[in-house]
Amino acid sequence: MNTNRLFLGTLAGFVGYFMAGFVLYTMVFKDMLASSNPGMAGVQSEPNMVALVVGNLAAAFLLAYIFEKWAGIRSLSSGALAGATIGALIALSYDSMINGTTTLMTWQGVFTDVLVYGLCSAIGGTLVAFGLSYKRV
Repeated sequence: MNTNRLFLGTLAGFVGYFMAGFVLYTMVFKDMLASSNPGMAGVQSEPNMVALVVGNLAAAFLLAYIFEKWAGIRSLSSGALAGATIGALIALSYDSMINGTTTLMTWQGVFTDVLVYGLCSAIGGTLVAFGLSYKRV
């Protein structure tokens, strides 16, 4: 496994995750997420940018590691599809557990977040694949 490519894939994926998350969560789906998750209104505050950077880096590294070590994903379309699938499954797992143990989310909120995070992960996965394939001989 080439650590330089892994780093480049992670960095590219981070940019995709961070920008897609900003646009999708704070602009495009903001009202839909707020209305489908009424329990979240009491816990939302100003974003902790350090936590967001760490979380997006971890998500990008997860995809880069899977793509590079096990899946051999290099094409943009494969990266988008694999990223969307992995991201949606992670969101479904985590959000379902939050829904089952708290009053923060509803099932509508779970499925909305799965859609949004799946889209973010598709964009992140596309850029991870691009970073992993960059100047590959």
